[in-house]
Amino acid sequence: MEYPLVWVLILVLLNFTTEPISNVTLRANATDLVELNDTAIFTCSVSSGTSLSYRWLNGSSEVTASDRVRLGVGYNTLTIVSVTRYDEGPFRCEVINGISNGTSQPVGLNVRYGPSNLTMMVVPEMTIGHTAYKAGSVITLSCSAQSKPAESYKWRFNGTFLNEQSPQLSLQNTRENQTGRYACLAYNNVTIQFANINTMIKIVEPISAVSLNRDGNLPILDQSFTLRCEVTGPVDYIHWLMNGQLISLNRTFFSTGNNTMVINPIQLSDSEEYLCEAFNAVSNLTSMTYKLVVNFGPERPGISSPDIAMTGHIVTFNCSASSQPPSQFSWFFNGSQVATGSEYETGPLTLASHGEYTCVAFNNVTVKNSTVSRMLTVIVPVTMAMVKVMGAQPVADYMFTLTCETTGTIYSIHWKRNGWPLYADNRTDFSMNNNTLTFNSVQHSDNGDYQCSAFNPMSNMTSPEYRLIVNYGPERPVIMSLDTAMTGHIVTFNCSASSQPPSHFSWFFNGSQVATGSEYETGPLTLASHGEYTCVAFNNVTCRNSTVSKLLTVVAPVTMTIVKVIGVQTILNERFSLTCDTAGTVYSIHWMRNGWLLCADNRTDFSMNNNTLTFNSVQHSDNGDYQCSASNPFSNMTSPEYKLIVNYGPEMPLITGPALGETGHSVTFNCSASSQPLCHFSWFFNGSQVATDSVYETGPLTLASHGEYICVAFNNITCRNSTVSKILNIVGESVTAT
Repeated sequence: MEYPLVWVLILVLLNFTTEPISNVTLRANATDLVELNDTAIFTCSVSSGTSLSYRWLNGSSEVTASDRVRLGVGYNTLTIVSVTRYDEGPFRCEVINGISNGTSQPVGLNVRYGPSNLTMMVVPEMTIGHTAYKAGSVITLSCSAQSKPAESYKWRFNGTFLNEQSPQLSLQNTRENQTGRYACLAYNNVTIQFANINTMIKIVEPISAVSLNRDGNLPILDQSFTLRCEVTGPVDYIHWLMNGQLISLNRTFFSTGNNTMVINPIQLSDSEEYLCEAFNAVSNLTSMTYKLVVNFGPERPGISSPDIAMTGHIVTFNCSASSQPPSQFSWFFNGSQVATGSEYETGPLTLASHGEYTCVAFNNVTVKNSTVSRMLTVIVPVTMAMVKVMGAQPVADYMFTLTCETTGTIYSIHWKRNGWPLYADNRTDFSMNNNTLTFNSVQHSDNGDYQCSAFNPMSNMTSPEYRLIVNYGPERPVIMSLDTAMTGHIVTFNCSASSQPPSHFSWFFNGSQVATGSEYETGPLTLASHGEYTCVAFNNVTCRNSTVSKLLTVVAPVTMTIVKVIGVQTILNERFSLTCDTAGTVYSIHWMRNGWLLCADNRTDFSMNNNTLTFNSVQHSDNGDYQCSASNPFSNMTSPEYKLIVNYGPEMPLITGPALGETGHSVTFNCSASSQPLCHFSWFFNGSQVATDSVYETGPLTLASHGEYICVAFNNITCRNSTVSKILNIVGESVTAT
């Protein structure tokens, strides 16, 4: 061992007076101690030795004084107050004097401690976001502590001891009734100390089903509506979602526990998709979507239909209303039910059909109805307007009144004099509804032609002229009627005359009386109805009469048109006519060639009524498909196509064949000509006919066969012929044809 220099000096100085150290001994008052409860006292002694110095070691570390460590006078005692587990040693004392040193045998302490630092581990550990274990889980609780001697364990559940004394407590197939506080108690039977630690274990059944259902009444606008979230299993809290978003409080209220949602009052904007999601510590589950459709209405009922219609017509009323579910509809006319359904179709209207049509829309869910009415005005078409005298005859300087007599429903009446609108002045007044015209003091200047026009929204009619002539007449009678009508129709004639007093009228047809009165209505027209209709106006004051006639042209519908040829066939450069043969009354005829309208030109003429088309000099260019179209004011018809082929010729006759023949041989001549239709041919030799046909074959040639061969082409339609000749020279012996 090496010593510091100071010690060396001391040893040298003391070497002559100091007794050497021997037999260093260390004793402890007790070696089995309890942590923090006991005090350890160590005494260091030697058998011999003087001038002693002491040093204390705990293991290899020197022990120094502190609040718990005290060194006695002379340092030969070491006292450790309230020993701890870290004071177990081994302790030694070292004794030194100037000439020697000695170290005791080690003495160790047996410090009993604990239990301390008690910990509990739970397996499995709780996952993030969960505060409980799912029912059926296996949970192991393990306890550990620092203790000497080893601790013993006990377990408590909600304050009650369990029959488990190991460091582990295993919970198998857990149920909700195992939820509670678990405590681990560690006990040291030497230190007579214990420690405990506890933890809360929560066992929760998982949610097994969530459904979202209506609670109570159907959803009806502006009423309270409740949805109930029905959950199978324990619930910690419930979330409500609309269209995937959490529902905020507005008109929505949730019950305690959030298992019901009340929307009060419910609005159309609440018609969305709803979910409820239930949560507990170990699970969450979302319901099926509940499609909320808010029932409402009927609201804003409306009827679509005309406001006004004419007798004989059929009117369809359509009723609609904003409603969920769709409304049921009932129809009432003037208070009596007439139909069900959104559409109501009247029969043919009569004046009795005029009135109020009411649609009642009923919603069998909201049990509400809504009513809307529509007034249908039924009118009779204006079929007559006639100016008539009302009261006394017009006498100069006296009051005189004309009335507008009408048939049908009249909304307004306007008067005209000589075709100009008539207005009230200081001598002329109109009644409230304009149907009478009153002259306060009729004058000759009031002479004129008076008419009234009656109107309603569907029709109107202007009367025949009523000619007012003060104190004379009848004059200038007039018939108002159609000029032209079709067979089967009925025509109404109205006769009026300027007369004072008003004339009496008689009607004559082709000289025979057929009716009296200003109006004459024919029966269904026939062609025999065509003719002159005469109105005889008679003034029984002036004893004069006046007659007017009207020619009624009765036309039959066009039922046939066909193009036919007039006269001879078509021959080139000659005059040719086509006629349009028709059945029915024809007013106009138009011609077409190859589908295009045909107009007259310097070679083409039409007859006065266009029924004949004449080609002054027909040409090849006139070939084509011809049609005529006949029409009258009531009908028209176009003929089938007529194909025009211009006949001509024969032209440009031609003989083909040899110009030189040999005696004993025969020669063949062919004759052709341009012609429509094809020609007939005749052959002549030296003035005598020898064959007919386009081909002529000679017999065996002799010198007598020499001469002129003539072909005559004849067209039996154009009655024209054309001639061509050819010289045949014969070769034989010493004679040569030239």
